[in-house]
Amino acid sequence: MRAHACRSHRAVGHRSAVPGGLRHVKLLGAAYLIYLGVRAVTTARQVAREHAAERETGSQGPAAAPQTPSGGPSSSVARWRSGFSQGFLTNVLNPKAALFFLSILPQFVEGSGSTTRQIFFLGILDVLIGIVYWFALVTVATRLSVVLARPKVRRRWELTTGWLFIAIGMGVAVGA
Repeated sequence: MRAHACRSHRAVGHRSAVPGGLRHVKLLGAAYLIYLGVRAVTTARQVAREHAAERETGSQGPAAAPQTPSGGPSSSVARWRSGFSQGFLTNVLNPKAALFFLSILPQFVEGSGSTTRQIFFLGILDVLIGIVYWFALVTVATRLSVVLARPKVRRRWELTTGWLFIAIGMGVAVGA
């Protein structure tokens, strides 16, 4: 959100936005959605193949370190970095957030005060509201994690969201 607040400050200061800039952000966002969707679908299929192979051989596989969906060893730091980078890219490449900060936020800026201070205050306020919202969402998601821990449910969830991301990404790309 801070990145969008900075962009809106620049747009208010110059009173013009780059016309092709939003199209580029849309296309990058569409490509990222498609990438996330393809990754989710391939991961779900790979895990399904591994489970089928384990059932056929009757073994549970080697007792090795837990693996991440990409196949590497799992660690809390690596998962945190991956989650943070995915969230950051999703936010920065989200054209709706950019449109919000570029079109709605400047309306609340008074011409007599410091534009920079007002935009950053409104950006910080948005971040604080977002923190409360995300804490509530994480609380609900934590309860849902019990259901999503089941392999069949997890696979269906990954396939559904993967194909949904691909479809949305294609729609955004076509609309850009």
